Amino acid sequence: MGSGSRIDHQHHLVATSAAGITIEAPAGGVDLMPAEQRQILERALQIQSGWRTNPHPPLEEIMEYWGLRGQLRNQYGMWNGHGLIQDSEPGDDSAEDDRTAAVLPDQRAPDVTVQRAASQQVLDEVSAEHRAATALQEQVREQWPTDEAVSYTDDFDAFQRDYDAARERAERGEQVIPYMTENATGGLGARDGGRGFGVEIEFDIEPGVDRQQAIQNIARELRDAGLSRTARQYDYHAQMSAGYTDEPNAWRLESDCTVAGELVSPILYDEPQTWNNLARACEIIQRNGGRASFSTGGHVHVGMHDFDHDVANHTRLMQMYKAHEDVLYRLAQNPASEGRHRGTSWCSPNPVPSQGYTAISQINSFHGQALNLSGARRGGQSAHGEFRLWDGSLNPRVIQTQVKLSLGMAAAAVRQDTTTPSARMELGSHREQRRQAGLGQRRRLSGDDWRTSTANFRQMVDSLFQRPEDKAQATALFHETRWQRR
Repeated sequence: MGSGSRIDHQHHLVATSAAGITIEAPAGGVDLMPAEQRQILERALQIQSGWRTNPHPPLEEIMEYWGLRGQLRNQYGMWNGHGLIQDSEPGDDSAEDDRTAAVLPDQRAPDVTVQRAASQQVLDEVSAEHRAATALQEQVREQWPTDEAVSYTDDFDAFQRDYDAARERAERGEQVIPYMTENATGGLGARDGGRGFGVEIEFDIEPGVDRQQAIQNIARELRDAGLSRTARQYDYHAQMSAGYTDEPNAWRLESDCTVAGELVSPILYDEPQTWNNLARACEIIQRNGGRASFSTGGHVHVGMHDFDHDVANHTRLMQMYKAHEDVLYRLAQNPASEGRHRGTSWCSPNPVPSQGYTAISQINSFHGQALNLSGARRGGQSAHGEFRLWDGSLNPRVIQTQVKLSLGMAAAAVRQDTTTPSARMELGSHREQRRQAGLGQRRRLSGDDWRTSTANFRQMVDSLFQRPEDKAQATALFHETRWQRR
């Protein structure tokens, strides 16, 4: 997306029918294809088009298809009566029976023609999106180097050196986690060839500080710094309602019923201005009394337009998450919170079947879970996932590292060459292992115990990153955090 572009994906009701007649909706803006209706229709068409090459689809896909038909019929009074999609079965690619239109009242014929043309346009765009997604997946695989500069899995000493370096920085009172502004993600978040991302930073106000005045000061300074366009606090989800843009001055301060405020970023890319603006925003909030309390969360949105409607991509992402769930919740902990994650009330662990999924509709992922893929399942250019497990933090170094972990997981899922441990390390697994081994939770491990305890982290980092500096940054966050309870 170029500067100032918005994530927006609409289908215009202007099309040319098979007979060559151009059909255009009235200029007054008749809404024949609401967004929700379009998403249902798009998915049904996508399933139906696949039957032309696969006449024996799985039962789950057929059931999903008929469920979508029912939604269109019951919620919108559509299907045969309006001629939107042909009434076909798997393996039947015959044209729709023209007798449907013949029995309709004359006054409804124009709407039927427009709806048919619009539905064909949706089908064409679904095909175009699929081709684009396939090309992007190939690009991701080609960009991944075949030889690792360093492997934490094979070279334990390399991990140990990075971990010891982080500990030494902590002992000297220095910033433990490195911060990068030039090519911080190694291409994962690049404007060309990478993924757009966004952050939501929740914060509270320090006790004894006037809350209303603090919010006013934060809003004004965000505007004066060129990060936002106004000096006000908006309602909850105002950014979502207004539409997202990649303009650097489109940060928006919003209300949230659980905390004092939430700063929502524009669409971001891995560029120096992004990381400078993130650091500046965190500094403004903290200087005016803002703090990352135990109640605050940090959410990272990652573009997933290349996931398409491919269930294999979603399966790999969710299985990778589940294999490293305990590590991820550890890295999600705010290092300033004395070893405690905020809890799972607003980011509960996702249930993931060991056998994976055969249809995207089976993925149990929604707002309130660690990985919210409700915005990714529909596909298209606006598809994105939300990594909600991260604690709130006003340390840009922590936020940057968590952004990179989120980007790395999305990219690894579409490379199709990811490997995950056979044993899942779900939330609380490491603490339970230590308990069963009779090892105290506060005891510093060494030897084989330490090697075993870090194995899942080291394997995950090797799956997500190639560059030594990215692995070292994640290791520094690992040093600053602790294993969590179930």
